[in-house]
Amino acid sequence: MIGTNADLINAIAGAPIVLTGHYGSGKSELAVNLAVRLARAGGDTVVMDLDIANPYFRSREMAGELRERGVELIGNAYGYDITQDLPALSPRIKSYLGNDRYKRVVDVGGDNSGARVLNQFSEALSESEARMLMVVNVYRPETENAEKIIAMIHSIEAETGRKTAGMLNNSNMLRVTRPEHILNGLRILMEVSEMTGIPVVANSAEKEVCENLPESSCPSLPMDLYLRPAWLDLN
Repeated sequence: MIGTNADLINAIAGAPIVLTGHYGSGKSELAVNLAVRLARAGGDTVVMDLDIANPYFRSREMAGELRERGVELIGNAYGYDITQDLPALSPRIKSYLGNDRYKRVVDVGGDNSGARVLNQFSEALSESEARMLMVVNVYRPETENAEKIIAMIHSIEAETGRKTAGMLNNSNMLRVTRPEHILNGLRILMEVSEMTGIPVVANSAEKEVCENLPESSCPSLPMDLYLRPAWLDLN
């Protein structure tokens, strides 16, 4: 387990971070937040949107805002809003994956079917020593307990031929998330860690929730909600 937030940033800055997980686990939101945080720390930063399975809440929809924050986004091969739904990935992705000049965050589609796209970039990923992290929300039915989480880890690893290097606890109940929700998710992920040896890298939640988490050996990753539209929170 990584001990502090500074350790977390140092750990994720050295090699491409590949985010996998279940649909709706918060991969894209985390990808954007990690990239912005890395850019603030200095240096060229890029997000690679490889999600061609899910048409909602994708990091590519933040291209303009990310650019303003010092982050380049690579995804669709055409680069136009009218074609952003086409499952055509930019050939530039391979060159970025192998370029150590950049801090790199890779946003992958959900489950093993969405992660299958990584096989297109297996050579570039091997050269870059990328770390695959699984984003988990235990309040999603497909990842609600240790057994289901382990099954998903195994299915993604089998599909991609890559090992999971760590887990990010993004257990949330949207706007009603409380610290106890995060801590319950951490408890379940610690069970997974004990059974698999895969470490829990960090807890992630909105800033005000992270501020009220008790101190622990697991750092917190405070997030801004860049991708979630306000209308989803209307009654």
